[in-house]
Amino acid sequence: MSVRNSRLQLNSWPERVSPQRTIESPTASGEMLTRRQSAPALVVPPEETTHVVVVKRQSPDETAAGELVPSRRKDSVAVQSGIVANVPLDTTRSGAKDDFLMALLECPVCFGYIMPPIMQCPRGHLICSTCRSKLTICPVCRVFMTNIRSLAMEKVASKLVFPCKHSHFGCRARLSYAEKIEHEEDCDCRPYFCPYPDDKCSWQGPLRDVYQHLMNSHENVITMEGNDIIFLATNVNLEGALDWTMVQSCHGRHFLLSLEKINLGEGCQQYFTACRMIGSMKDAAEFVYNISLDAYNRTLRWQSKPRSIRENFSSFTNADFLVLNKHTVELFSEDGNLALNVVIRKVHEHTN
Repeated sequence: MSVRNSRLQLNSWPERVSPQRTIESPTASGEMLTRRQSAPALVVPPEETTHVVVVKRQSPDETAAGELVPSRRKDSVAVQSGIVANVPLDTTRSGAKDDFLMALLECPVCFGYIMPPIMQCPRGHLICSTCRSKLTICPVCRVFMTNIRSLAMEKVASKLVFPCKHSHFGCRARLSYAEKIEHEEDCDCRPYFCPYPDDKCSWQGPLRDVYQHLMNSHENVITMEGNDIIFLATNVNLEGALDWTMVQSCHGRHFLLSLEKINLGEGCQQYFTACRMIGSMKDAAEFVYNISLDAYNRTLRWQSKPRSIRENFSSFTNADFLVLNKHTVELFSEDGNLALNVVIRKVHEHTN
């Protein structure tokens, strides 16, 4: 049988063929042969049906959480969705290096970042200065602590940017160690402590929950609406340390008015009257308040700006607040009750 007849028999069933190219190769009989570019696929008769199952393999660059991982391209990183983000690998490597260095600066006691001055034990284990003042032995290797500073790690810390310690409350700021402490003191995401004046409540949480906490947990707190109200403190002559607390709602804000009676010893008593805003110090600066006492043809007036509940009540009772002694309270009280007229205005309203 000739070569041509053999080829015709192989192609007796119709089939889809891939593109062909002709390679001129002389045979013994001088005929030209046709050769496929690739090996021919298995020929299937037309009456039979073939089911083809395609299995997609997961790319080694994919991760379960969609994290950025190095791709095969040198100038990009890949994500789980398969989209390639044009982020230089140098940036990714730099971030990983910074994370590694910051991990070295985690205090083994409080687990916070160690800020200069950075203390170390004789074997080189680092500890923050706050925890160092409370310890005599290293929490890692149990040797006695000294006052050795790690100057090398202090230089490393000066080159890094750290997340705010309130990041789990939503703050996304990253700062140098020189800026970190100042930012954290006034961070908008910093949790607020309970502003009730007795300092016994340990609650803390976001600003949006402070008012509801006062209503739910402190039943003796009264509430009043309006920017001009009368706050009546009853039984002010009772012995012992007492407090009277009211929430005044006006201008779309909540203000906490507290009258606290403190025993100073030897029968000496003082009353501290404070108006604080349930808000930040920046917001509190936009308002001004007046407290007036009127009784028996006597008048006493006090004017100031409210403080923020960021500030602890007991920490500034000797600061810019109305202070009354026992005799003054007796002069203005009626039947043991003291009426305080509280007026809160915005600063621009007060000046106009």
